[in-house]
Amino acid sequence: MSSSALRRTIHLSTALLVLVGEFIGWGTFRVWISGLAAVAMVFELLRLRNPRLGGVLSRAVPAFRPEESRKPSGAFWLALGYVGAAWVPAPGAAAGILVGAIADPTASLVGRRWGGGAPKSWLGSLAAMVASLGVLSLLGLPLVTIGVASAAAAAIERWSKPLDDNLVLAPGVAAVVWFSV
Repeated sequence: MSSSALRRTIHLSTALLVLVGEFIGWGTFRVWISGLAAVAMVFELLRLRNPRLGGVLSRAVPAFRPEESRKPSGAFWLALGYVGAAWVPAPGAAAGILVGAIADPTASLVGRRWGGGAPKSWLGSLAAMVASLGVLSLLGLPLVTIGVASAAAAAIERWSKPLDDNLVLAPGVAAVVWFSV
């Protein structure tokens, strides 16, 4: 499995966190995921300060991008983004985490295959929107909310720079859902 495929697979698997939130309750989940992100922050600092540890991790989990040897990983930003989404009242939290887990890797896959080699392509953005439409439809949200949140997801995924899209996508969608329900 290629590094980018492994990265997308890990990213997609984080959608299961919504099941954890539903099972243990969103109040407990908020505390749990905030604690997990704090541990991830310490771990990330250790990884960045100790090149030997960073090298061991890169070989053990070959999903890190080369530039992540010098800066926080996409996985770290995703964890922080999920914390931001988790603190948004229901159904925003579940919506944000699901879209964060599914829209970004979908955009990456479509963009890399058919986007003409651009880091962010219109086809990738369209794929993020379509994936968001599908995921949000499963939550039984009003159609207007689904449409607005899906458009927001595509826009955030495409134009989030200079911030990492993993940091802002989930809380951005969560906020849109919360405000529009």
